[in-house]
Parts: sequence; structure tokens; C-alpha cells
Amino acid sequence: MTHLVDLHAYGVTAERGFLPIADPSAGIPATNPEWHQTARDLPALIPSGKIRSIIEALPEFRSEQLGTEEDLEAAMRTLSYLGMAYVWGEPESPSALPARLAVPWHEIAAALGREPILSYASYALWNWRRIDESGPIALGNIALLQHFLGGLDEAWFILIHVDIERRAGAALAAGAHAQAAISDGNDGEATAALNQLGDALDGILATMKRMPEACDPYVYYHRVRPYIFGWRDNPALPGGLVYEGVTAYAGVGQTFRGETGAQSTIVPCLDAVLGVGHAPDQLREYLMEMRRYMPRKHVGLLEAFEAGPTAASRIESLGAAAPKDLVAARNRCVETLRAFRALHLEFAATYINRQAADATGNPVDVGTGGTPFMKYLKKHRDETEASLSK
Repeated sequence: MTHLVDLHAYGVTAERGFLPIADPSAGIPATNPEWHQTARDLPALIPSGKIRSIIEALPEFRSEQLGTEEDLEAAMRTLSYLGMAYVWGEPESPSALPARLAVPWHEIAAALGREPILSYASYALWNWRRIDESGPIALGNIALLQHFLGGLDEAWFILIHVDIERRAGAALAAGAHAQAAISDGNDGEATAALNQLGDALDGILATMKRMPEACDPYVYYHRVRPYIFGWRDNPALPGGLVYEGVTAYAGVGQTFRGETGAQSTIVPCLDAVLGVGHAPDQLREYLMEMRRYMPRKHVGLLEAFEAGPTAASRIESLGAAAPKDLVAARNRCVETLRAFRALHLEFAATYINRQAADATGNPVDVGTGGTPFMKYLKKHRDETEASLSK
């Protein structure tokens, strides 16, 4: 096959998708135990109203012994949760992070190639454990390693994403085989691969539909969402956030995007395989910006998919001679992707837009990434629908 994307080269598998190949460790790392324990204790500490002084009293963070990816990701998860708790865990937001927190957060983030803010990788991809280690990575057998306030709604919101990420592995593997078959001009193989991709998408959509089972819109809006906002286009931090002691920032307030599902690499990869295009505008610029918050290997896989042929281009090149089953297989995938985006839009309206904003740091008209999310989600849905092959 002339264009078979190798998932393993990017740390991705058909069994786990973008989740780490080995389960994140459920134990407290030996290095910086006080920091990790404080992060684990956030559900008990945030209600005290003293979380900033608690974080400021922690011993100096030691990063010199963090050599493995697992060590770095565990440190990034802890520092990110503590950082967000420092900013949003008391009524009035500070304009700066203390050097004790800001410097190691920046250092670990730089080592991972991401920004020093809570991103989807730390919130979901590296934030779970299996209850029965011999069982599946699936709802009912996964639990969170790290919370802000704790509770069913917060856990369910994140674990839905973990289940989706695991299911996406089969979709990514099918997408790689579809591109390889298209490169070889083998329409039968391409059709079979796209049907497998469609099956995986059905599973992803089924998991997404389960969100309301255990995540209440009111609880999400008032107890989950406030802690994942960033400091770009946020009225509570008009000057951004100063990272004290970080020489690279020279005392200038930074404006990073908050955690958002747009930092998952699944849908951009599927767009690349299927040939779902997005018009060049501010939304497309935002999606490109999201790659700064994704793991570097995952961006590499996305770029590999984008370098390959698309199902849409193959059908277009064949014109009237395009096999009907190939067209039908692609359209099934595109339609399910449209349904996924439509459901996301529906949830955004229910979980955010219909909730009353009661704090300047939790605006109702922009998403946690700092964008006019309703407008963007509608555009995504409509562009996906417009991509259906005639």
C-alpha cells in the first residue's frame, strides 16, 4: 500500500486511539508528593476558600527527576489542576500566578510541547484508571484520577470523553486503511474500510448520547465548567494572566485558551480522511490554534492524515463512474459525523446557552476556549452536511 499511515509511529493504537498506550498510573508519583496529594485533595480544599494560600505554602517543585512521558504527564496534570484552582478557586481572580507554581508549570508544558494551562490531554487523555484492570476501557469500568470539586457529574462529563477516545481508535485505524486503499485505487478496499469507520462512528455517537445520564446541565454549568476556562477573551482576566518568574514571558500577561473538546484530535483526523472541508475564516484559524494544545505526536498523526488522499477527492475524480457503495459508505460516515456535531450543538445549547451566567468568569456567550461556540458549532455542522456526496 502506497500511503498507509502508521498509527504506532505517533503513539496511537486501534485499541486505545489517542489514549496513552499504558494506563496512567493511579498512584501518587514519588517526586513532589505534596503537590500531587494537594491536587488529589482539591474537592476538600477548594470549599475552604483558602486554596491559594495552600498552594503558595507548598515546597519547591522538583522537576529534574521527571524523565519519562508518564512522569511529565502526571506532573502536567497536577500542575494544571492546581493552576486552574489557583485562578478560579476563590471569588476574585488574581492577575498573576506565583513563581512557585508558574515556573515549573511552564517548564513541564514546554517539555511536552504544550501551553501552561489545563488542556484536554491532562483533563481527559491522562486522567483515568480502570476499576478492574483486566476489564475494558469503557464507561462502567473507568474512574477519574483527578477532580476539581468531585461528584458524579464532573466525573461523567470527563469519562464520556475517555470512552469516546478509546472508541476512536478503530475509526483512526479504518481511516488509515481507507487512505491506503484510495492511494492504490482499490475502491473495494476503500469501501470496506469506510464501512468500518462508520461502525466506529456509530459507537462514538452512542457514547456521546449518554452524556445526560449522569451529567446535569445545571451542575455542569455551575460546578464543572468554571474551572476549565482560560484567560483569553475572558472578562474576568482582561489583561491575561502573568506567570511570575517565567523569563520567557517577561512579566507580560498571557492569554491562553481554556480546555475544550476542540483540543481532541479525533474529529480533525476524520475530516482529513473523509474530505470534510472548512472555509478559511476565524473558525479555521481557531482550529489551527488548537494544535498548540494537543500532544505533539497527535498533531503529527493529524498532519499525516492531511497529507493523504481523501474519500471525497477519490469520488470526485471518478465522477459518474464512482461505485455507488463507495459513495454510500462515505456518506454514511459524513452523516454520522454531522449527527455527532449536531448533538454537540444541542448539548452546548442545553448545558451552557440556556444556563444563566452568574459570574464574570463564566460567560454564557463564549465557550471555555474563549470563542462564540454556538456560531462555530453551527458552522461545523452545516459544513459537514454540505460535504455529503451527491
